[in-house]
Amino acid sequence: MESIKKKVPVRVIVSIGDKSVRIRTLLSGVIRVGNELVMDDETSGEAYPVKISSIEVGDKRKESAHVDDIKTIWARAIEEVVVKIAISHRETTESIEMRVPGEREYVIGEKIKINSRELKIIRIKIRDGKFKSRKGIAVKASNIKRIYAESGQKEPRRISKGGDRIVIKKRESVWSLKTKKAD
Repeated sequence: MESIKKKVPVRVIVSIGDKSVRIRTLLSGVIRVGNELVMDDETSGEAYPVKISSIEVGDKRKESAHVDDIKTIWARAIEEVVVKIAISHRETTESIEMRVPGEREYVIGEKIKINSRELKIIRIKIRDGKFKSRKGIAVKASNIKRIYAESGQKEPRRISKGGDRIVIKKRESVWSLKTKKAD
């Protein structure tokens, strides 16, 4: 005889971009951090593909728990995600964000086109805090914290009025400008 798993109503807070949605859904069994599930909101009827980021049991966070013990599940929507990209231009870094499907893969070394600009992916920081930088490694957008890219455009050298090249150096916590005589 097959045992039927009882479904229990559980509170879930889903992060969708910069907002959070509270839902109640029926779940059964053991839930683990990192699980990908489709959460059906019993009140609105909407469904959210999510990745579990944290499980609250009593006043503690756990890696896994049975649904009967869970107070709140924290999750993030993965159907469409915001990918942050840091683009380096010599001394400056530009930061942009774009919405992409969570299943979209980015490959280190690949060139991507954003708003008629071509960028080369140098490395990727994943959500667990690790960096991936070996050429050819692919990472799903739903697992990406930030992409580091180069624009391929080199900034012109900065020359002062007197013909001296300006060198920007960091000293302790203070930035200073020094001039270097042109050769």
